[in-house]
Amino acid sequence: MEEENNKNNELEQAKSSDESTAEDEIKLIDKSLGEDEVESTDKSTEEEVKPIDESLIKEEINRVEPEIQELSDEERKERLNLDFHKNQIEAALFVAGRPLGLEELSSKLEIKQDLIKAIINELAFEFLDRTTAIEIVQIGDKYSMQIKPEYTEKVARFAAGGLIPQRIMRTLTIIALKQPILKSKLVKIRGSGAYEHVKWLLDNEFINAIKKGRSHELTTNQKFAETFGFSTNVEEMKKQIISQLEGEQ
Repeated sequence: MEEENNKNNELEQAKSSDESTAEDEIKLIDKSLGEDEVESTDKSTEEEVKPIDESLIKEEINRVEPEIQELSDEERKERLNLDFHKNQIEAALFVAGRPLGLEELSSKLEIKQDLIKAIINELAFEFLDRTTAIEIVQIGDKYSMQIKPEYTEKVARFAAGGLIPQRIMRTLTIIALKQPILKSKLVKIRGSGAYEHVKWLLDNEFINAIKKGRSHELTTNQKFAETFGFSTNVEEMKKQIISQLEGEQ
């Protein structure tokens, strides 16, 4: 009897520890994304991104772009080629609709990776230096062209599923951190609105759902990892998400 009581105590302690960890993660999400109501209205969210360092951009520009008036005919020709590559990269970021890595850009555009990086930094500086609703940001080790956060709420209604409402982004973050997680448990955390959120995430192919008894087990997928620049290894992904959330505080 005493042995059975000890086992029960151990189970209760483990359960308490899991619940404490879950509460800490939810609080971290709240601090990063801001407080929200379970049945909140539709709002857009900023992606987990970081601005490209401006000093690095200027350094790259100085390295790649010499003074125009000092160029010879051959150098002017090289400059024209560089401008063409620059336009190619800008167009690729525009049409992709997702973050692109240097390796993919280099392979498909047949441009060296170090040159691509320099050009992207130059483009990012140009977008920062003029009045525009577009910006180029770095997401992990990839780059993306996107709408600046201050414009996303108004223009989200024109997007064909491209922008993730903040209430759904919060649910997606919880799924990513607690995966695999049963939908029934997610509903207890997020309320009945989670049913709608899960449907949206499944329709937009950010998560997978596998039947488990009377509920479904939810996990993120390859598209989620690629879109947000996370590792496909779940444990490594969780560490990256926690790190980003802590950095947003």
